[in-house]
Order: sequence, then C-alpha cells, then structure tokens
Amino acid sequence: MNEFALGFSVAALAKGVVITLIITLAGSLVAIVLGLIVGLIRVSRHWPLRWLGVAYIEFFRGTSLLVQFYWWFFVLPFFGVFLSPWTVAILGVGMNAAGYGAEYVRAAIQGVDRGQYEASTALNFQRMAMMRRIILPQAIRAMLPAWGNLLISLLKGTSLIFFITITEFTTAAKQAADATGNYLLFFAVALFGYYVIARTLIRPFMRWLERRLSRGFVREAVA
Repeated sequence: MNEFALGFSVAALAKGVVITLIITLAGSLVAIVLGLIVGLIRVSRHWPLRWLGVAYIEFFRGTSLLVQFYWWFFVLPFFGVFLSPWTVAILGVGMNAAGYGAEYVRAAIQGVDRGQYEASTALNFQRMAMMRRIILPQAIRAMLPAWGNLLISLLKGTSLIFFITITEFTTAAKQAADATGNYLLFFAVALFGYYVIARTLIRPFMRWLERRLSRGFVREAVA
C-alpha cells in the first residue's frame, strides 16, 4: 500500500469524523429545542396549535430524510431560497429528528400521573408554571432513554449529507478505500466508528444526565 496514499486517507478520514461530530452536535441541539417546542404544541389546549404539531410530526416522520435534504438543497433555490450545505445538513438532521422527539415529549408529558395535574390545580398553579415546575421535570426524566436512542439515530443519519456535497465520515472512508484499495480496513473503521462514537460520547452523556436529574428528583422529594 502506498504510504502517501495511506497517510492522506487517514487525514481525510479524521477530517470526516470531525465533520460528522460537528453536524451531530449542532443537529442534536436543533432536534432537542425544536422537539421540545413541537411536543409542547402537540399537547396545547388550542386545537390549531395541536394540528400544527401533528402536521410537523407527520411530515418529518413520514418522508425520507434523503428526500428532505434534496428539497432543502436542490428545490428551495427554485423559490429563491439558497441554503449552504452545512445549514441544510444541520437543520435537516435536526428537524427530522425533532419530528420523532416531539412524540417522545408528548408521550412523556401525558404519561405524568394525573394526580400531579390535580395537585397543581388545587395549589392554584397557572398552566405555564405547572408545566415548568411540576410536569416537565418529571417528563424529561422519563423521555431521556428514548432521546438517547434518537440521538444515536441522528448520528447515523449524518451519513446522508454526502448527497449535499459534504464529505463526512462514511464518505471519507469510501474515498480512503478507493485511494488505497483496502476496502476491508476502511469499511471496518466506518462500521465500528459510529458504534465507538455512540458508545463513548452519546450514551455516557445520556446516562450522566439521567443520573443527575434523578438525584435532583430525590433531593426535591426528600425536601
């Protein structure tokens, strides 16, 4: 194997990993914020807002992520809207994941014991205060495991941003394999690379968050 080609391929692969991590982090922030907003809209008392939340969820869950990328990147320019590849990548994976995350938010909120709502009403809590101080803290703890799985799916979904001209981890591995002829090595790196990222970054962070929020709940309960 040509040493120059190998060295260049490894450098390109490392750059691809960094790009994947950046898109994953930024897309996760979009997914979390937007998923929480749409999930809250989904349980609103006002039916137009509820239907708006349903429309968002059904669209992003019912259509292909790759086709969504194509629309944002290739179709929107026909309407005078031009987005950079990075903007499409971050918003694309984030908005798609938010469609699933919003349902986790809705289910977690509706899964909070009805006694909590009744007690909040008896204490004369306004709805916003009740959601912020009573319902959401409990719902967030319940939805964290599902959100951990969703963020791992978001990580793997970043492999599709190649189609909007960004060379991420999977594409870098393919290019390295083409350059060196060592498909076994670089596709093995790609195969296990996503697992390593999920195992060493996403899962530990979600477990830490679960433990932290659970300890806070215990302290509040004791107090």
